[in-house]
Amino acid sequence: MKFIENFKFTTHIPAFVAVMVAVAVPLRASGVAAQQAALGLALLAALVVCATSVDTRGYVRQALRSPLGLVVGAIFVAWGVTIFFSYAPFQSLKMGLRTGALIFASVLIWAVLSAHQDVQRRLWKILVGTALTLAVLALLSLNGVPMILSVFKGKVLALEKPELAFKAFAAACMCLIPVVIWAGRKLGGGWPFASYAFLPLALMVMVQTENRAVLAGVVVMTLSAVVLLVVARWRYVVSIYISALVSFGAAAYWLYIVGAEKLVGQVSQEGTYLPLWLVDVHRQFIWKFAFERFLDHPIVGNGIDQLNRLPGANKAVAGLANSAALVPSHPHNWALEILAETGILGFVPVVFALAYIAWQLFKHYKMTLDEGDFALLILGVGFWSSALFNFSIWAAWWQLTFFVLFTIVLAARPRTSA
Repeated sequence: MKFIENFKFTTHIPAFVAVMVAVAVPLRASGVAAQQAALGLALLAALVVCATSVDTRGYVRQALRSPLGLVVGAIFVAWGVTIFFSYAPFQSLKMGLRTGALIFASVLIWAVLSAHQDVQRRLWKILVGTALTLAVLALLSLNGVPMILSVFKGKVLALEKPELAFKAFAAACMCLIPVVIWAGRKLGGGWPFASYAFLPLALMVMVQTENRAVLAGVVVMTLSAVVLLVVARWRYVVSIYISALVSFGAAAYWLYIVGAEKLVGQVSQEGTYLPLWLVDVHRQFIWKFAFERFLDHPIVGNGIDQLNRLPGANKAVAGLANSAALVPSHPHNWALEILAETGILGFVPVVFALAYIAWQLFKHYKMTLDEGDFALLILGVGFWSSALFNFSIWAAWWQLTFFVLFTIVLAARPRTSA
C-alpha cells in the first residue's frame, strides 16, 4: 500500500477526477452514454484515490456520519419498507439501490475533490469552457447547421430532430446556469464574463427546444434569486422586484403564446382541471392517474418505478392518439411519482431532507453571504420545480445532473462547513 501511495501517477488521479466531473453534465448534449461514461471514469479514479488516501477516506466517513448523511439514510430506510408492498419488489429494489449507489458515488467524488483543493480551479475552468462550447454547438445545430448532431450522436446520419435531441440538454443547461456563474466568479479575471455569457445561450437552447418545464424552472430560479438577494442585502429592492416581475410576465406571456399555438384545432376535454395553455391534456391525465393510484395505497405506495406498469397505465387517453397512454413511461411529476410509488411513508422523508438542506444552506448564506450557498439554493429550486413537470425522478442522468453539480459546489467549502 505504501508503494501505491508513493507512486507518482497517483498525484494525477484527483486531477483526472476533476476533469471528468467538469465535462460530465455539459456532455448531456451528446447523450446519456457520454455523460455516464465520463462519470464512470471519474468514479473509478475516485475509488483508487479513496483506496490510497487516508485523508480522502476521512471525508467519506465525515459525510456518512453527518446530519445530512443520516437524513438521507432515513429516506432509504423508509423506501426499504415500501419495497415489501411493491407491485414488483425486485424491480423496486434495483431502482432504490441504484439511486443509493449514485448518491454514494457522488460522496466519493466529493471526498476526492474536497481533499484535493488544488484541482478545483482546473475543474471550474473546464466546466465553464465546456458548457459554453456545447451550448454554442447545440444552438448552431438547432438553427440548421448540418452534421453537428451527427457528431454529437456518433452517427453518420442522425435522423432525430435537433429540437428533440437537445431537449434533455436544455434541462442540463438550466441546472448548469447557477453553477457555471458561481465557478466563473470564483475564478475571477475574465472568467465571470465568460460565465455570464452562458446564461443567454442556455435560455436560447431552452426556448428553441420549446422545453416549457425547464423554463418554468428558470422562472422559479429567478424569483428565488430575487428573494435571496433582497434578504441578504436589502439593497436595490425596488429595482430587483421590477426586474423579477418583468421577467415573470415575459415568461408567462411566452408560455401562453406557445401554448395557444399548440391548441389550434384542439378542444378542452372532460377531466382536465388546469388551463391547456399551461399544462397539456396528456400530462393532466397522467397526473390524475398517478394521484388515483396514490389513493389506492396511500401509506406504502405501489412500488418504486412501478407506476407505468400498474393495470390501466397503458390505456389510451380518450380523444388523443392511440400512442398517448395514461402513463407512457413516468408521471412527469416527481412529487406524484414518489407519492404514488412509495406512499406517505416514502414521501415525507424526501420532503424533510429537501427542507433540511434548504434551511441549512439558507442559514449559512444569510450569515456569510457565501455565493456557493446561493448557487446551491438556486440549483435546488430550479431542479425540483422543473421536475414537477418533466422527467422521471428515477432517471439516472437526471439524478446525476443534480448530484454532480451539487457535489462540485459543496466540495469548494472548507472541511469544517462541508
